[in-house]
Parts: sequence; structure tokens; C-alpha cells
Amino acid sequence: MRILPAIMAAALTTQYIPQAAAQLELSEAWVRALPPVQRNTAAYLHLSNTGESPVTVTGGNSPLAARVELHESTAADGMMRMRQLEVLTLAPGESLQLAPGGVHLMLLDLERMPAAGERVTLCLELAGGEEACTEAAVMRQAGGDHSHHH
Repeated sequence: MRILPAIMAAALTTQYIPQAAAQLELSEAWVRALPPVQRNTAAYLHLSNTGESPVTVTGGNSPLAARVELHESTAADGMMRMRQLEVLTLAPGESLQLAPGGVHLMLLDLERMPAAGERVTLCLELAGGEEACTEAAVMRQAGGDHSHHH
């Protein structure tokens, strides 16, 4: 009866894998539209951990970019500096706004620069191999192309 423990282990693993992705809510996602000659751009979104355990983001991916990395911009000595983050952990109930001038995603080595008005798939890679994905609007600036105030 060695098969039964293996089946039980697989069932437990299957139940766990989507759990972190299900408790991480992604909203307000957008990608900055830049001139077509640019090979990199940034993406921003709001993350919320609605679960009862921490969620760790280890990176990202998008069909449009060769690499998607977590980055943080900080002011030091009157200059803005950007550094790559290895992981980003959200405690239960914690939210984080990825925004210009702070933590954000860098889409690197783009196949092409997406144009304002397009939609781009963004996925966050989570510890344990899970993914949480969303569709991001491509805009020149936050709220610019999709504002309902005229």
C-alpha cells in the first residue's frame, strides 16, 4: 500500500500550490508606455495578501519581456537609485502599492515596446513555484489613459 501515501502526498501538494496565489490579490496593474526604441519599461500594481500566511514574491514574467525583476527606487544623497530586490514578502493582511519612485517591476529586454491602450499579461512568481497573473493596461502615466474624469 505504498501507492496510497504517494497519492495523499500529491493531493496535499496540489491543495497547497494554488493557495498562496489565491490569497494574493493583484489590482490596478499598468505598464508604462515609452518610445518604441526603448528595450525596458516598468510595471506597477497593487498587491494584497488576503490569506492567513505570508506570501513571498520571488520574481515575475510576461510574454513580452525576456526578464521581469523586482526593483526598488530610493533617494540617497539627493539622487534616485534603483536596486534589484531578490524577494518581496507580504504578511497576512498586508498590502503594497508598486508605484513610480518606489517598489516596482522592471520588464527587461522587451520584444517590442507595447503601445498605450494595449493590455499586457503580468505574472508574479511566488515561492514554491506558484504564479499570480493579471492583465495590465499600457499607459503613459498612472490614470492617464484610463481616467474617467474628463
